[in-house]
Amino acid sequence: MNHLHAQQRQKIVEEELKKLEEKQYIDNGTYLDVLHAHNQYYIDQEDRQQISGQNVEKVKKQSVPKAPKPKKAKKVLSSQEIRDRNITWSLILGVVLLLIGGLVLATSTWDTLTDWKKTGFIGLVSLLFFGLAYFTTRILKIEKTAFAFHVLGSLFLPIVILSLGYFELFGAYFSFSGEGRYLYGAAGSLVILPVYLLLSIKLASRLFVWFSFVTFTVFAGFLIASLGMSVDGFYLGIIAFNAVLIAAYHYADKQGRFQLFTQEFVLYIQANLILSTLLMLVFYESELIYSFNLMLTAVIYFSMIFVTNHKEYHFVFSALLVYGAYQLIEFSTLNEVGAIVYALLGFVFVVLPNFIKDSSSLQKAFQFTSAIVSAGAFVFISLEGILMNMNVPSFVLLLAYLIIALNFTYLTNKVKRTLFSYLSPVFFMAAFYEVVLLVRDLFDYEYLGLPMFIAGLFLYIVFGCFMKLDFFQLINRSSRDIGGVVMVLSILLHFGVVSWWQVGTMFLLLAIVSLFMDQFEHRVFFTSNRIASWIHALSIGLAVVSFFTKDQFFVAAISVDAGHLVLAGIIVLVISILWKKLKRKAFSENAFFVAQGFYVIGMMRTFLYDFDDNFRALIVLGGIGMAYLLYRKTKWIVMPYLISGTSLLFYFTVLYAVHTQFNIQSDLYHSLQFVVGSLLLLGTGIFIGNEDRKIVKAFWWIGHIYLPFSLLVTYMFNGEEAVWAFLLAAVIYGISVLKVNVGWKVNTFLYACFTSFWITVSLAMLLLDWNNHVHYAFLITSGVLAVGWYLSNRSLGRRIAFYIVPFSLIGIRVFTSISPFDLLLFVVTVLYGIGLLWILHKEKWDFLNAIPLLLLYQGMLLYSYDQLEWDYSMQVAVTGFVLIVLLVGKQFYQLVFQGAKEKGEPLRIDWYTVVGFIAAGSLYLWTTEDLWTKLLPGLLLVGSLLLQNNRIPFAAPKWVIFVACAYLLQPYYSILVNSDLPELMEREMYVLPWVVLVILLKKVADNSLKTLINNVQWAVLVIVSLLLIQDGMASSTIYDALIVGTLALVSIIGGMAYQMKSFFFVGTGVLLLNVFLQTRPYWGNLPWWMYLLITGSILIAVASYNEWHKQKTSDGKDTLISVFNKKIIQKIKNWD
Repeated sequence: MNHLHAQQRQKIVEEELKKLEEKQYIDNGTYLDVLHAHNQYYIDQEDRQQISGQNVEKVKKQSVPKAPKPKKAKKVLSSQEIRDRNITWSLILGVVLLLIGGLVLATSTWDTLTDWKKTGFIGLVSLLFFGLAYFTTRILKIEKTAFAFHVLGSLFLPIVILSLGYFELFGAYFSFSGEGRYLYGAAGSLVILPVYLLLSIKLASRLFVWFSFVTFTVFAGFLIASLGMSVDGFYLGIIAFNAVLIAAYHYADKQGRFQLFTQEFVLYIQANLILSTLLMLVFYESELIYSFNLMLTAVIYFSMIFVTNHKEYHFVFSALLVYGAYQLIEFSTLNEVGAIVYALLGFVFVVLPNFIKDSSSLQKAFQFTSAIVSAGAFVFISLEGILMNMNVPSFVLLLAYLIIALNFTYLTNKVKRTLFSYLSPVFFMAAFYEVVLLVRDLFDYEYLGLPMFIAGLFLYIVFGCFMKLDFFQLINRSSRDIGGVVMVLSILLHFGVVSWWQVGTMFLLLAIVSLFMDQFEHRVFFTSNRIASWIHALSIGLAVVSFFTKDQFFVAAISVDAGHLVLAGIIVLVISILWKKLKRKAFSENAFFVAQGFYVIGMMRTFLYDFDDNFRALIVLGGIGMAYLLYRKTKWIVMPYLISGTSLLFYFTVLYAVHTQFNIQSDLYHSLQFVVGSLLLLGTGIFIGNEDRKIVKAFWWIGHIYLPFSLLVTYMFNGEEAVWAFLLAAVIYGISVLKVNVGWKVNTFLYACFTSFWITVSLAMLLLDWNNHVHYAFLITSGVLAVGWYLSNRSLGRRIAFYIVPFSLIGIRVFTSISPFDLLLFVVTVLYGIGLLWILHKEKWDFLNAIPLLLLYQGMLLYSYDQLEWDYSMQVAVTGFVLIVLLVGKQFYQLVFQGAKEKGEPLRIDWYTVVGFIAAGSLYLWTTEDLWTKLLPGLLLVGSLLLQNNRIPFAAPKWVIFVACAYLLQPYYSILVNSDLPELMEREMYVLPWVVLVILLKKVADNSLKTLINNVQWAVLVIVSLLLIQDGMASSTIYDALIVGTLALVSIIGGMAYQMKSFFFVGTGVLLLNVFLQTRPYWGNLPWWMYLLITGSILIAVASYNEWHKQKTSDGKDTLISVFNKKIIQKIKNWD
């Protein structure tokens, strides 16, 4: 009864949805989606009722909420586990080093060894691993390490068997490549099988169980192959072998014996199928037989799906069936129609579940498999067709593509996957491509662009719009998408290759397609973005351009006439008006915007190549009108700026037309022709007045942005004659200051006015032939601005100061760049700098004092270098400058660095002192052969540091004194460099002062820096020791060895006396290294592999001793290491 009511409700829903579709409230795709979802809902309801009926007892039980899965905590190793791990790694590393050493020893004499010795050497390696396994099990009692050695020893056993056969130690017949090789393989497998079985039982290891299983299978394979049967006989033997294994498994499982082996048997018997197939591939080579074996194996896996109830086996079944089919097709007569067979293979996986009872659980898996196989078949046959028969029509491929397309259409109706719905029209399109190739033989066309476009148009209109068959309903949308993509690609890929009338035809057809798109396309993306109307307008415009373009693409690429683009814009604008009359708002608006685009592109192209000057100006004038229309329609904020910019562009086109048609010689005209453009823009803004404030603002902005560029161009073309343009600019900027009241605008126009005034003065001096005095324009401008700064109020004065300071700095720099730098220039520069420093002090901008001070220092250097001829004039001048600025800085500033005492107070830095240090350091550039000139900079810097003893707030006086003492090393080294030192003591005199310095550092430092200072002390001592050792090695005399040894002994004694680890350990290390180097001739002649053997033995001995030590201490006994640790090590740890 409920089922009857469900059918009635489904019928009612279907009728109601049909009515909504007919009235166009919903599209066909929505109708099918909702109907399918409604039907699926009732199918799922029936399935749930059946399941609930079968599980009534389970439903009655109260459901207990599943406890959250505990987060797996990171395993923390115990101290014993860490100890075992370290011992294990020590053993492994020791064994590796022993093996490498032994391998080098063996390979260095490998050619001299006999075959028996070579095999015996490999066997010894296996015995070594088994011996280590016994040692770690019985003595060290580390089970994991012992297991690893057992595995390594076991892996070498097959290598021993292979080496015996490879070297033919049992004769040519019973060898690796002899006639009895299969029997030899069986015998070798039989020899190592008991070892694996014994280790499996002894260690209870799954790994050795699998070693045993694989060895047993290999034994059976070689034994059957040794009988000399054909491939069929071998296959029968393998089947019989598997049957015996299954029988033995049932017997052992029933008896409850050998559970270690029976637990792994089920997985092994499955893997044994693959292993048996691999053995057959190795022993026999036949592709056709191989294909039948693969498909037979696939059938076995298919049956295992139902025997084991593991549905995952269908992946193996699918892969084996496809590969077997490939082998059968490629190596049989089916190769002629292989494309059709490959396409039909996808249907096999769709039809297969229909012949199996209760196949619903596998149906979806096989449907996806069918899709993958069909897609793979398409890729394979397409690649095969491209590589072998490129662009050659094939009826077989046509049928194959149609079969694949119908297969995916069927899957789309069954699975309702979006991907399948798109793959179906893709394959239909591939079939249409073959149709285009077949039809080309009838009509003999050269290019495929237009035919493929028509094919995409057919797919779009027929399958995407007017197809009413239910079987194809779900691919309507995808057919429209794929058809549209094909049409667009046909245009893009053949643009310029085919005749332009064909391209124009395609664009015209695309405009018609857009009308169908507007009628049939109801997806949100297309409707909300009005895609159809955009395509319609663009296609008509491009069609107009194409029809007016020449057929040769290489000519058209550079000669698409701008008038064609402008004409296209006008035609599309007319079409926009027509659509507006027809009340199609979307088409009208988008056509209007597209018309704007075409017109703008056409207008821009008038500037790319030779074009009529008057016609260009006319088109740009029309561009102003188009921009105004766009502004009236959109009210975009950027449009007034485009209108004013286009107006400026129109002025340029008119100016260019005047230049090409008239010859004007007036200098005033040439000086003002570009600046007048800015004046006209500003005047137009004033003329518009309050009619439209946005347009007025735009004209003012564009005028002021354009003005500096016009001045630059005027100066580039007219030189000093541009004085009138800059004078006019100064006036414009001065008037603009009075028109604005926003702070940044006032600053911009004010500074532009000052800059224009300076350029005017400079150009006027050049015009009057005062070229050698043009730098005085900076001084004149700075003087005028300084007077204005002094007489103005605080607000305007601060604005002027922000300009005059950097401007004067540039001016001083210009003065210092004049050559020759005579006394007058030096005096003027000094007065210029003092005036600037006075302004900085008044404005309290002390942080800028460094720049003028450095410039004054540069001027002093230039004057001393150019004008003073005394040999030591530079040293005396710089020393005097240093003393003056240090004294001035100490007079005006209490501290070198002083933070703000109150909020808002600026940071104060004594740049006089800083520049003094820089100047003192620069004395290194003027040293001579005289020793005092080399000592002067260092001593002057040390004295300057001592003067700052109480003036550095962030450094204690003791640190200042330490730095001064440390810097005394520089004059000390200068004395050493200029003195004749004994070669034996030279290195010591260079490096030992650093030890004294680090001792002084430790005395000065506080306890908070103890750790850092100790690290520094360690570093200094190590570096000094290395340098002394290197010096001793370079000379290789007994005296150097005695000196280094004595210093090391003094370091040890000092470290012990004052309990300092650094001196003690560094001295001990140096002493031992000295002994080591002196005895080098005794140990340096050993071969390098001997060190590997020694190191490996030491590691194994250390690991063994550690384990022995652990056992002794666990019994309460003290070892030598324990006593040494208590007596000495613990006391040294307390040292500094």
